[in-house]
Amino acid sequence: MVDRELQMMGRRGMLALLTGGLASVLSACGKSDVTFRYRLAFSVSVNGAVKSGSSIISVRYWKGGASWGTGEATYAVVNGVAPVIDLGEYGMLVAAMAYDVDAWARRKACKQPLAAESLPGKFGLAPAALANLREGKRDLTDGSCPAFIWFPSGQSYERAQQLCPEEFSGAIGANVELRSVTIEAAPDAPLVTRLAISAPWLDEIRADQKSGRVTTWAGTFKPLRTRQIETDETNL
Repeated sequence: MVDRELQMMGRRGMLALLTGGLASVLSACGKSDVTFRYRLAFSVSVNGAVKSGSSIISVRYWKGGASWGTGEATYAVVNGVAPVIDLGEYGMLVAAMAYDVDAWARRKACKQPLAAESLPGKFGLAPAALANLREGKRDLTDGSCPAFIWFPSGQSYERAQQLCPEEFSGAIGANVELRSVTIEAAPDAPLVTRLAISAPWLDEIRADQKSGRVTTWAGTFKPLRTRQIETDETNL
């Protein structure tokens, strides 16, 4: 059993060390504190019908002293909500803002997912340029996708599964498949931090994780609300 404090990985005081190309372009840039806002969108085919969802996510990046006292580290704070698609009888599917490394590593059914702070690296720009980007869109269906969380219809949020796109047909339904995933610069789009949808699993996770702490069991996936789904912490 592991008792983890959500805020350590959520919006409040979150310090996420970036990996991959984005960290390197930030280190090459003189500006140490920038913010980038983007639209994350995805679509799936369900029994031949295409369903889509999108959301706005904001990421603030900055450089600071590394915790071990030498050099500099790159940090990020994520705000916003994850895009959600209602699959009807199959439940709901979320393109998560963060992923559970253990859940992915147990099966490795796809490339390692990207978290919300890493997705902007697909633009290949230094952060100063990224922060000033007024338009631009990138396709993420080359395997560089966020993780997906499937909430089965009529079940507790604790029965949710973190999935790779390759697992949709086997876990959700034979005729469910990913069609597209894109990231698009959206500097002027309004930002919300709380999902405006009605779903029993969302009500349950808000109530269950209201204290900011969550108990998980080794080998069992459990969604983390403020890290993966919505960064709002008021829980009202």
